[in-house]
Amino acid sequence: MKVAIIGAGPAGLSTAIELSKAKYEVFVFEQFLVGENIVCAEGFFDYFGKIDVDLPEKIQIKKLIVQDKETYEISLPTRGRFFTFDRKRWQKNLADCALSKGAKIEEKSKIEKKDLERLVKEFDYVIDATGVRGVSHHQFPQNEIKTYRKNLMPSIQYKLKGDFSKFYETIKVILINNPPGYCWIFPRKEGAIINKANIGLGLLAKKTKNPNLKNLLKEMIKNEGFNISDEKSTASPIPTRRIKTYKAGNIILSGDSLGLCSPLHGGGIDTAYLSGYYIAKSIINNDFFNYESFLKNIDRRFFIERVFLVLWDKLGSHKILCRLKNKGLFSEKNNNVPLTKEWFLKALIRLVF
Repeated sequence: MKVAIIGAGPAGLSTAIELSKAKYEVFVFEQFLVGENIVCAEGFFDYFGKIDVDLPEKIQIKKLIVQDKETYEISLPTRGRFFTFDRKRWQKNLADCALSKGAKIEEKSKIEKKDLERLVKEFDYVIDATGVRGVSHHQFPQNEIKTYRKNLMPSIQYKLKGDFSKFYETIKVILINNPPGYCWIFPRKEGAIINKANIGLGLLAKKTKNPNLKNLLKEMIKNEGFNISDEKSTASPIPTRRIKTYKAGNIILSGDSLGLCSPLHGGGIDTAYLSGYYIAKSIINNDFFNYESFLKNIDRRFFIERVFLVLWDKLGSHKILCRLKNKGLFSEKNNNVPLTKEWFLKALIRLVF
């Protein structure tokens, strides 16, 4: 059986690895070089606790600083599995793994609509892992694509170099309101030195008139005591509403192409990687129950996160944080692991009742 995978990101490469293990004939088409042109905060949050991968230059995050009207320091136990890492190297490692198992990867190979038509005829399955541009989106229900695009949230980021040692094992977020969003500071390392950070800003809802993200981010960076000299910003929309129809003929959507990013914080590397894994298992078993079960779990998670986002938009972040703190959701207890599935459920109950 022949499978074409368009896009060599986490979703596409995890599919390639699993299918190649099972001796499928796998061809990966990547528009750029593997690991290039990545716009990402490079934070990896294993929400479901099901991913066992080697992350290059990883820093396990043990503390989350949340700045609002007050500043909260929240401990993240090691079993919380939250990391920053070198995504470029990771994707190159994933590609090497896929190649070693027999997959073929064609770099600098951009697939257009006319090319897609050929692949659909030549391959048993075509996996669209191209991200938000979704080369196959025209093949899916257009009302769903319209909703998907309407819920693309803006973000911008700088990659800064300098002494970020104070953020060792720590990330910081600065919340904004009306509309909800946040600035993030994710430390990165080379060897044992914390000498760079990804600092960005994203919105989680849209208003009639949104703030100028670039100016707002520059102001936040200045307030944190960091300098921007000749660094160029990068920007990419975040898909926060998934397309309900994941399969059209022999085309299957995965990762950002399907819209598997968190509506509450915008992260999606873990869900992209897992989507690729479950697509491969479904193809191997000739039964898409695995992928559909995974998507149902994602939908339940995102529903809870959207409730939080609605409360944030209506009440403001300060009221929510104060209530969560007063209800013990930031306490250092063995059974309290912030940002996990169990924590979100508990937090939602405490907010409502």
